[in-house]
Amino acid sequence: MFGEENKVYFKQPLSKLEINSWIEGTLSEDGKTITVPMGQNVAYDTEVNQVITLAVLDYDEDYEEFEVRNNVHELQFSVTDEKISLVGTSAYVVFGAVYADSREWAGYADYNSVYTPTTQAEDILVELPAGVEPQVYTFEANGYDGTSYKYNVNVGVDNNDVYIQGIFSDVPQSWIKGTRNGNTVTFAQDQYIGQVAGKPNYMAGGQTNASGQKDICDFVLNYDETTDTYTNVTDYLVQNTTKGVIYYVQAFSNIVITKDPNEGAHEVPYLEPFDTQAAFNEYTVINANNDDRTWSYCSTSKNVSYQWNSANAADDWLITPAIILEAGKEYVFGINAKASGYAERFEVKIGTEPTVESMTGSILAAVEIEGYDVSNHTANFNVAENGNYYIGIHAISDADKFVLTIDDISVDFGEPSAIEEINVAKNVDDNYYDLMGRKMNGNNLPAGIYIHGGKKILVK
Repeated sequence: MFGEENKVYFKQPLSKLEINSWIEGTLSEDGKTITVPMGQNVAYDTEVNQVITLAVLDYDEDYEEFEVRNNVHELQFSVTDEKISLVGTSAYVVFGAVYADSREWAGYADYNSVYTPTTQAEDILVELPAGVEPQVYTFEANGYDGTSYKYNVNVGVDNNDVYIQGIFSDVPQSWIKGTRNGNTVTFAQDQYIGQVAGKPNYMAGGQTNASGQKDICDFVLNYDETTDTYTNVTDYLVQNTTKGVIYYVQAFSNIVITKDPNEGAHEVPYLEPFDTQAAFNEYTVINANNDDRTWSYCSTSKNVSYQWNSANAADDWLITPAIILEAGKEYVFGINAKASGYAERFEVKIGTEPTVESMTGSILAAVEIEGYDVSNHTANFNVAENGNYYIGIHAISDADKFVLTIDDISVDFGEPSAIEEINVAKNVDDNYYDLMGRKMNGNNLPAGIYIHGGKKILVK
């Protein structure tokens, strides 16, 4: 936003810093350059009790960490009629954020950023055609930083058109569309995939050119009909915040999308320490009371937390991915939990679908915790039938409390005991649920994808 006296203001200046903070810069007299001072405060991190401030950082490839460039006190953007571009940065010199007291990197870093005007009227989400039955596939890839990802996506095929849903964690319900020609499937660049933190996002391919830079392009997959597997031909699949220039939120390489007969179910022993955002993305989050607070991931402390609502009691589910369990075996469920000064409550249930209605078996009755210390909670359980099961952590704290934090969810084999088995029968009723786990009126369903009888169905 351009203001008086050559002042320029940027809202949400760093990607992934999803708060409504503004920073100030100064436009040069010739209108070709914007200078932004470093040291401007952009956020406050309650976990570490520090202010987050702007800085220029160097990336040390040997130690894989960022260090503040203390002798640089400002950055510049070039200005044209078409765009505003960050200059003087690279993969090794970034525009980022640090904690004001410790001067340690706060987890935000951008380079070669480009701001362009967008026209919302042109942004139309891809829709799966009526009558196309999507199938569950496993998506595996490496992130731009080398992080490994593995989770489920939906794939629908309509003659030569291929549709994929759920690749990008910020917009899990969005589809992208490709066209198959022989053994290749081409997805046109700049497909709109939805709003993230108030900004439009797009899908595109990224290809490394002769100079080592990333050019935006169509994204191409190779299809192996024998194994029913898609692999990337284009170097990268990108979640982009602008059209025509790579300015990514997520970027994937080494992509393999294949049909998984177990639909990505985990075996026992199972342990989730939530070391990465990708691990959290495997979980289903259901904001059952539909307010503005629910479970979220903290990349700094590497755990998951529910933050209070001043008016509503908590009614929010964090549901594990599928875990393979067998009848006749004893299991031990474990979880670490922590309050933040106020009394918090949660319970743990189990079901055969990642929905609220399916959570019919109880593993842990309501547990109340308070104080600040981490406490470990365990319970023995078993199931009546072999199959894939989902375990739901249900936040039920009273209104106007504070922060309930959980970590280290585990399922392991236990010693046989006389404990009564948890009989979680497969759903055999005629109830229909949407993808958020809410029960729907089966006699008046709008077009979309629903869960019925333990399977996904498409309603025209």
